[in-house]
Amino acid sequence: MKAIFTLILLLLINCSFYAQVKIGDNPSLIDLNSILELESIDKALVISRMSDTQMLAIQPLKGALVYNTTENCVFVYDGTLWKSLCNNGTGTGTDTGTSIKVTTSNAAPTDNGLADFWINPDLNNSTSIWDGSNWIALDNNPIKGNGTPETNVTNSIAGDLYIDSTTGDIYTYDGSNWIPAKTQLTADNGLTMDTTNNIQLGGVLIKPTIIETSAAFTLGITGLEDGDLTTDAIVTVNPITGLLKKVTTTSLLREEVTPITAIDGQVQFTPNIVITDEKKVNVYRNGVRIDFTVVNSTTIEIEPEATCYSGDKIRIVQFY
Repeated sequence: MKAIFTLILLLLINCSFYAQVKIGDNPSLIDLNSILELESIDKALVISRMSDTQMLAIQPLKGALVYNTTENCVFVYDGTLWKSLCNNGTGTGTDTGTSIKVTTSNAAPTDNGLADFWINPDLNNSTSIWDGSNWIALDNNPIKGNGTPETNVTNSIAGDLYIDSTTGDIYTYDGSNWIPAKTQLTADNGLTMDTTNNIQLGGVLIKPTIIETSAAFTLGITGLEDGDLTTDAIVTVNPITGLLKKVTTTSLLREEVTPITAIDGQVQFTPNIVITDEKKVNVYRNGVRIDFTVVNSTTIEIEPEATCYSGDKIRIVQFY
């Protein structure tokens, strides 16, 4: 027993003299700047292990280390607070109020502390921060994800933007629904689009089209070329439907001629068509224009001074 005590005393004196300790493999090799070295290829250093409650109950020297079994992480004491050494984006566990935890996962963490961060790799590494009640996206406009926004986004507000990273499609939220925004524009129904996506007036109508005007907002066309009454058509407007149609210029003014051979003393005559406007009717007796009056819509009467003799040629010309 005395020999063992003497050996221990010698070891302690030797350690104090050199002020260096090497434990494990190669005990004779120690760096000049080391006070303690551990070397092993099959054994590990295990530091003090304690729960979160136990760790917070002690106030050790500054620089003390413990393995927090609640956080599953090593903590260091800075002289005032315990700081986690696991803020590398993969930490899990309950926040102690003394560190910020960053979690990388495709599902929202549930053991959150104020100001914790969550990175979702399934949403292109979108980042959110825990406000004490909810995860608040830091890059929430535009939001990105693989697939449609209905399957990836919650708590949206009107005006939010979403980009499907798989297809490149863009969506906007109108307060109730996600509305897809076409990335490829098209133009039709009287409109065309050139190669630089400029939409221009001029194209085939594919459905009935109405342009509504008012006394304040009228429609005008300027810069028209001079027309030709012998070849061009005239545009007409249906007074009830407002539809535009075209008619030939020859249709604008037509005449109907009714030739009649008079009998002796005859003064009344019946033309071939109904008289609608006496100003559009001319009557000729033997080639000379004479005055007349309209008896009714089917009968005219020539002036008394032009009473006919048998065989006189009466020609009634009506324009319409």
